[in-house]
Amino acid sequence: MTAMTDYFSRNAGYRSPGSSPYNGAMGSPSGGQLSRRQSGQLMPRDRDGGIGSALGTAIGFLVLIWVVFFVDQYVFFGELRNFGVQPRDTSTWWGIFFAPLLHANLSHLMANSLPGALFAGLIALSSKRLFWQVTLLVTVVGGGLTWLLGGINTVHIGASGLIYGWLAFLIVRGFVNRRAWQILLGIVLASTYSGLIWGVLPTQMAVSWQMHLFGGLAGIWAAVMFKRGRQN
Repeated sequence: MTAMTDYFSRNAGYRSPGSSPYNGAMGSPSGGQLSRRQSGQLMPRDRDGGIGSALGTAIGFLVLIWVVFFVDQYVFFGELRNFGVQPRDTSTWWGIFFAPLLHANLSHLMANSLPGALFAGLIALSSKRLFWQVTLLVTVVGGGLTWLLGGINTVHIGASGLIYGWLAFLIVRGFVNRRAWQILLGIVLASTYSGLIWGVLPTQMAVSWQMHLFGGLAGIWAAVMFKRGRQN
């Protein structure tokens, strides 16, 4: 399982990375409620969380990025890719909000689909509002830092900046919240997706390690900022 964020030169055009560069897998207390499972155990969650929220968020993520991809491919003939993050270009700063929806090709899109749906669903399982809070922070901070520090004359696109942020949040939040099940989930995810660590290093051409790195750092910040230990 892999996640990718591509960048391409505005002068030379997009250079496809081919196959995935990674091998292997890689509030207040009153805001929540306790739902009793049939086994008699108590599972804390927010009012807007649960299985339905998780499935809806995961499916919504997939539908959105796939619809945008096909609209870009067959209506705009790939021109929407130019609306990604363009570092230090003040006329296109708003690209930080659109970049996660844009993908260079089908393999790029597929690489981001499964991990993105999984991580989005796991966050929404606790709270859909929390999902949107984390997503907004990762988008703005991760994309903003990429815009500020990324390579000049490049365009950064792809959902994996978000994916790295979501994964980092899921790994770290258990230790911040001091919740055993979240810690266990984080360990499982860290082990399964350990190969993604290489994506934060400048080792692959046409892969935006900056968006991966800054997205991950934003996810860690989100885990601290949205501490919900008494609820989850």
